[in-house]
Amino acid sequence: MERKLFLKRSLALLSAAFITSGVSSLSGAEENEEEAEFTHKSPVKSIIFINMEGGMSHVDTLDPKSNSSFSKVSSSINGISLLEPFSKTAGQLKHLGIIRSTWSEDGDHAFGQYLLNTGYRMPEGMGFPDIPHFGSIFAFAKKRKTKESYFPSYVTMGGRNGRIGNSGFLGVPYSGFHIGNLDNAILHLSPALGKYKGERLMRRQDILSIMNEEFRAHNKSSQLKTWSEMVNAAEEFRNSADLASFDITKEPEAMRARYGNSWQGKACLMAKRLAEKEVPFIQITIGGWDTHNNNKAQIAKIMNDSDQGISALIEDLAASGLLNQTVFFLSSEFGRTPDVGSRDGRDHHPRVWTSLLGGGPFQKGFVLGESDEKGERPAKNTTAYHVRDIIASIHHASGVDTEASLTNSFGRPFPISPRSSKIIEDIMNLPD
Repeated sequence: MERKLFLKRSLALLSAAFITSGVSSLSGAEENEEEAEFTHKSPVKSIIFINMEGGMSHVDTLDPKSNSSFSKVSSSINGISLLEPFSKTAGQLKHLGIIRSTWSEDGDHAFGQYLLNTGYRMPEGMGFPDIPHFGSIFAFAKKRKTKESYFPSYVTMGGRNGRIGNSGFLGVPYSGFHIGNLDNAILHLSPALGKYKGERLMRRQDILSIMNEEFRAHNKSSQLKTWSEMVNAAEEFRNSADLASFDITKEPEAMRARYGNSWQGKACLMAKRLAEKEVPFIQITIGGWDTHNNNKAQIAKIMNDSDQGISALIEDLAASGLLNQTVFFLSSEFGRTPDVGSRDGRDHHPRVWTSLLGGGPFQKGFVLGESDEKGERPAKNTTAYHVRDIIASIHHASGVDTEASLTNSFGRPFPISPRSSKIIEDIMNLPD
C-alpha cells in the first residue's frame, strides 16, 4: 500500500473512532466539522447524467452489429457509427467520448440501478444503509463550505426510483429536488386563490414556530432537525433570485423548438439552463427500456422523443463553452441480449454495453473498448470498464478524491468510491 493511501485510511478510521454513534441523521459529514479535505482542483462545476432506466439495448442504439434492429449512421468521430435512434446525437459525438465495453455483474434492475447511481454494487453497500447518490456527493463537495441561501444543488427529472435523488447521510441540502411538470416546474409558491401580504406569511411562520417548539418540548426525535432544515430551505428557496432558472418559457421560441416538445426535450433544455446557473448535479431519467417485447417499436418511440433534445443539449453545451465545466454522462444499468426472439424482445445483459462520457477535463472524441462481433461481451484483447470505474472516474474528473472517506450518520467512515474501483486517467487532462 502506498504511504499516502495508508495515512488517509488510518486517519479516516481514527476520526471515526472519536465520533459517537448518535450523529444526526441529517448529515453525518456536516456534523463532523473536522472532516478532512476530499477535493482537488478541477474545472467541473456541473454534472449532467442521463440515465436510460430499464436496460438500453446497446446493439440497437450505440453499438451497431449485424443483428441490430436499425441501420447504422455515421458519427462525427471518424470511423465510429451509431444507429438510427441516435442519428441526431451522432453528429455531436465529437464533443464527447464513447465507452463500448461497459460491464457489471448485475443483471437485475434494482441491483444495476443501485450500482449506476452510487458506484457501489448492492452487496458492497449493505453496510451503509444511508449511502448517498454519487450526485449528492458531488453537490456536497461543491456546496458544503458556502453560506448561501438554499438553492437546489441536485435536480432530478423523469423517473426517481431507488437511490435517485437520495442524499443518504449527507442530508436535506444535497437531496434531489424533483421537477415533475417541466411546463410549471416550481409549484405552491403562491396560494391557489387570492393574494397575501408579507405580514400574513410572517404570522403563519410565527404560529408554526410556536407549534414546533411545543412539540419539541414533549418529543425527542432525530427527525425534528431534518424537518426544521426542510422548512428553512423552503423559505430560502421561495425568496431566491434564481427561480427563473426553472422557467423554460424564458427561452426564445426557436430555442424551445430545437429541443422538441416532448418532456425529454424540455428536460434537456432545463438541464442546459441549470448548467448555466452552475447547479452541481442534474439528472434526467428516461425509462421504458425494459424491452422484453416490441423492442424495435419501443426504442423508436423513446428516441423519437429523446434524440433531438440530447443532441441539442450537447451542441449548446459545446458551442457556449459550458462543456468545459460540465461533465456529460449517458448510460443504463445494463445492455440487452444480442439475439432477438420471436416476440421481438431482448433480455437483460450486463456483460457489455455502451456509455457516453465527456465534458470537463475529459478528452474529446475518445473511444474506449469494443464489444465482440455480436455485441455479447467485450472483444478479446480489449479493456473492459466496470460501472464503478466510470463513476470513480467522474468523481476524479470533477475534483472529488476517490480515496477519501466521509463520515456517515452512524459514525462510520464511508469510502467515496469502492477500494476496488480504478480511475480511467488516460482520457482526461486535469490541471496540476
